[in-house]
Amino acid sequence: MKKLFAFLLLSAGLTAATQLQAQEIVKGNLDFLKGVTEVNFSFLYNDMNVGKEGKEANYIKKKKAEKDAKEPGKGDEWEKNWIEDRPRHYEPKFIQLFSKYTDMKNGPDVKGKYTIVVDTKFLEPGYYVGVASGAAVLDLDITIYDAADMNKPLCKIKMDQVKGGKGMFDNATRIGEAYAKAGKELGKFVAKKTKK
Repeated sequence: MKKLFAFLLLSAGLTAATQLQAQEIVKGNLDFLKGVTEVNFSFLYNDMNVGKEGKEANYIKKKKAEKDAKEPGKGDEWEKNWIEDRPRHYEPKFIQLFSKYTDMKNGPDVKGKYTIVVDTKFLEPGYYVGVASGAAVLDLDITIYDAADMNKPLCKIKMDQVKGGKGMFDNATRIGEAYAKAGKELGKFVAKKTKK
């Protein structure tokens, strides 16, 4: 029993250490965000790799071919949803959870002094095949700028291997959960670093 307890404690410690290493400041610091109540967000997907396919264009080509092979025309519909899921599902979930943990507002009427750019570098969409499922996983580069000068980053943060939940049937929900987790983790990280 003691060995089992020790093993569980060690496992929990290793898990916590892994989670702490999932995000790190690689340039600058977050001192300038102390007392800030409003921020802007921008999301980039320009240089994203997806799963084992490498560049996103390769993934889209493969998935469209698979969908069209089952039913002609379904590939275009799938691609449209793949792109539109970003502003519909991923970005709102990220912002909602970030705001919850930092009390920093964001929205159409918000004109914050700082802009947080969330650049997705890698996305593993995960899968669901009934008896088995795999979580979506993200690697993100977070860069924070003074909104008046988007050429000089004030802080850069790397977030690697952020996992969403498993067991979700559709891509939008599964990937959306990974963005929600990333927003939560970044929010907690920023709140901790900017405590007065």
